[in-house]
Amino acid sequence: MPFYPEATCVKGSRVTDTRTYFIGIAASAGGLEAVSQLAQNLPEDAPAVYVLAQHMSPHHKSLLTSLLSHETSLPVIELTASDVMPERNTIYVTPPNTDVVLEDGQFRLRPPSEHAAPPKPSADRLFKSLAQECGEYCMGVVLSGTGSDGSYGVQAIREAGGITIAQEASTAKYDGMPSSAVATGCVDLTLTPEQIGVHLGKILSSSRDFGALKTLNEQPGRMTDLMHILLARTRVDFRDYKENTVNRRIARRMVALGIDEYDDYVAFCRVSTDEVDALFRDLLISVTRFFRDPDQFAALGTQLEELVKAKGDAPLRVWVAGCATGEEAYSIAILLAQAMGGLDKLDKARLQIFATDIDARALDVARAGLYPISAVQGVPEKYVRDYFDMQSGKLKVKRALRAVTLFSHHNIFQDPPFMNVDVVSLRNVLIYFNPMLQERVLTRLHYALAPRGLLFLGTSETVGNMQAQYRPTQGADKIFAKREAFREKLADRLALANVRALPRAEAPRLPGVPVAAQANSNAQKMYDALLRGVAENGFIATRGQTILRVLGEITPFLRLSDKSRLTLSTDLLAPPLRDDVVSLITLSLRHNARRNGQWHKTRTDGNQEARAVVYPLGPMDDGEEHVLVAIETRESTKLDTQVDTLSEAERLEYLKHIESEMVSTREALQQTVEELQTSNEELQSVNEELQSTNEELQATNEELETSNEELQSTNEELITVNEEMKVSSSELQKISTELEAILDSIPYPIMVVDEALMIRRASRSGSGFFGLPDLAPTRMHLTQCTPQPGFPSLIDAAGEVFRTRQQKVIPFETGLRARRLYFAPFRDGHGDVIGLTISAQEIDLSSIGKMTDLMDRLGGISHWRYNLIVNRLTWSREVFHIHGLDPDKGEPSVDKAIDFYHPDDRPLVRTSLDRCIATKSEFAFDARLKRADGQEIAVRSVGTAVLGDGGQVVALVGAFKRLDQ
Repeated sequence: MPFYPEATCVKGSRVTDTRTYFIGIAASAGGLEAVSQLAQNLPEDAPAVYVLAQHMSPHHKSLLTSLLSHETSLPVIELTASDVMPERNTIYVTPPNTDVVLEDGQFRLRPPSEHAAPPKPSADRLFKSLAQECGEYCMGVVLSGTGSDGSYGVQAIREAGGITIAQEASTAKYDGMPSSAVATGCVDLTLTPEQIGVHLGKILSSSRDFGALKTLNEQPGRMTDLMHILLARTRVDFRDYKENTVNRRIARRMVALGIDEYDDYVAFCRVSTDEVDALFRDLLISVTRFFRDPDQFAALGTQLEELVKAKGDAPLRVWVAGCATGEEAYSIAILLAQAMGGLDKLDKARLQIFATDIDARALDVARAGLYPISAVQGVPEKYVRDYFDMQSGKLKVKRALRAVTLFSHHNIFQDPPFMNVDVVSLRNVLIYFNPMLQERVLTRLHYALAPRGLLFLGTSETVGNMQAQYRPTQGADKIFAKREAFREKLADRLALANVRALPRAEAPRLPGVPVAAQANSNAQKMYDALLRGVAENGFIATRGQTILRVLGEITPFLRLSDKSRLTLSTDLLAPPLRDDVVSLITLSLRHNARRNGQWHKTRTDGNQEARAVVYPLGPMDDGEEHVLVAIETRESTKLDTQVDTLSEAERLEYLKHIESEMVSTREALQQTVEELQTSNEELQSVNEELQSTNEELQATNEELETSNEELQSTNEELITVNEEMKVSSSELQKISTELEAILDSIPYPIMVVDEALMIRRASRSGSGFFGLPDLAPTRMHLTQCTPQPGFPSLIDAAGEVFRTRQQKVIPFETGLRARRLYFAPFRDGHGDVIGLTISAQEIDLSSIGKMTDLMDRLGGISHWRYNLIVNRLTWSREVFHIHGLDPDKGEPSVDKAIDFYHPDDRPLVRTSLDRCIATKSEFAFDARLKRADGQEIAVRSVGTAVLGDGGQVVALVGAFKRLDQ
């Protein structure tokens, strides 16, 4: 049920205006800054409710509510429970991993879509619910974010008459969402977040009174000016569109632009082609969905299956008029593919789908066949799997389906129609036309349809006064079949019967004329003669009282007035003949027998009487039943009712007249009895249904009483939980503030990463150490870190830690800095790993470097350095020469360096090094060393320990010389 927001059902209102606007706000990556700027500029007292759908991680407690609270004086409330009554001048925030919709005037939380990788929460779902509930009193705002969420929702809001606004792409950190929304052609304004807040105040304070626009229709010159501007720019004449539709769309544009006077708006259109294009798109309302109205499409699928079987291998032609962005055309293509046996069976020679529209931008979208994931919400999973491919986070219609669907620019009421079409789909287009244009379009479609072709209309559309041209199909009230000429259909049947009954030699044949054609011609003559013989004056009608063919002259039996419906039906008959015909048609078809009506006087002088006689003709090939109504007349005669004065012959004549009247009265009485019996049966059935409904209502009432008690109990529990949540929220906010203070002041590089390798937090020193951008140090992927050259791969190490669930340490050295990275997983209350911390230890070895540089400048001093952090040994070139090694091949490991010493001296070397590390003192030793060329020499090594900031030994440094030199 649509919700019409009023002050009586929205709490906290201080505004006298009874209208309440619901404003949906969509944001994703980079949206926090945009939402903050928007919140800072929102009006403080306006007839509006704001609800925010910000994409967030489903496993992370959002601080968005507390952050926004510091940016605006309006209350900011997170929707933690369903069935929340909205309050004016309040911002509602959707919780993570949950969708929110507006139903029956309340915000209700819903689980997210089951389709792969849907945005959470879904802005499309929110916008659609606002459009359905609030109509023109809703707005949609799309801010910074990646993807295309919100694009379908703005189309729904546009269709309902609401206002749509997108953030200017150049001001958005991520322009995916606003650009996608603008590409639909359904966005009214593109502004910066600050301008959006200010402009919302202007829109909310403006009047939506259409009275001034309605009076313009009484002044054709003023309204025609704008229509001529549109016609000159777009070549489309909107003068036959419904007056109310045009007025509302013009008023919507005026409200969006903040223009109060119609003349000012016309003047603006004269100088702004962009605004004329925007009004043109607004009037078109190029909005559609896949399988819109599923029940109607299910009925169409059944009809298409029968049509495909009937056509066999013959080509099938389909025309989808007003296709907008193509979803309806592809939906029908999917149904036809299913009926034909799958995509492999589709072929251009067998199936042609012509999809037309006058919106060039919408046609470009349709040709691409690329739609957001939210577009297939409600579509059977089998259809999504079989007829769509995933491409860059969107769904693309498969090539085989696009190959049989041709999109082209075509104006249905100006351009020539397609011919010999088996199916025409014209959904939600006629509702915008006035009755005259509707009839003109339906006449064109009737001309375009092939015999027995199908017409598929929208839920709110009918064929109006065109019942004689279209008949409803069985089991589908919005699918109509082209009604063929009744005479031709029955003549064909008689022709077939005649050909079967008569030998070929007996059929007269004309030179050059086929036998079948001659048989049809003869059957036609026989049929006409039969009709004239049975009903000199009368007509052929359907069960629904639509007159298909008139026989003879029935003008004297008609009555026309200003209240008459100008459709060819039995309603045009004069009473009481009209009432008789309606009941006689029903009785004749029910009993499959002739039924006679009563005689009624037809002339004012009372000298003529008429009655209706109805003959059942049975169903045609299309299943529709017909009757022949003959109108018989006679001269009424006055008979002397004084029996005593009558002669014998006159008495016999009088008796015959009385008997005739009695027979007629008896038939009329029988007809009345049958109608009463039928009515009685129907009333009895209705009574039984009402009794059953009453019992169900009683049971429902009891259930509602029980539910009410449960709701009261639940409400009390929720109040308690809400109070606890407030306390917990305050504590969490305090902890969060403390954590931020620690991260800002701690001198160590630290970074927190979640399971998706998204950076959740980082210390101030960590931002520089790991190379994080200044603008967005968090909510970035680990791959966006740009550390200095020489760093190990953060992605590989983090992935290994998540796999092994164990801590990992990676030592490395860059220049004169020794570093050690620590990857430590952390767990939740259930013991599951939900993230890891990446921290670093850094040792500055520049002082050692200066010392070794000094030794090199003095010349001839051999020196070495052992970095304990990264377990790396560094030699000067002289040490390489003493060992007889090539310096270009690099230093050996510590163990291999000790292996150069004589086996008897190796324990001395190891003991000297270990004692130096343990006591943080100096060491010296003489030992025998075996060079790489096999020569044994005596060497002396002296050194000392190097301490870090914490007093721990981080390196050893020493000198080295030969004792024989």
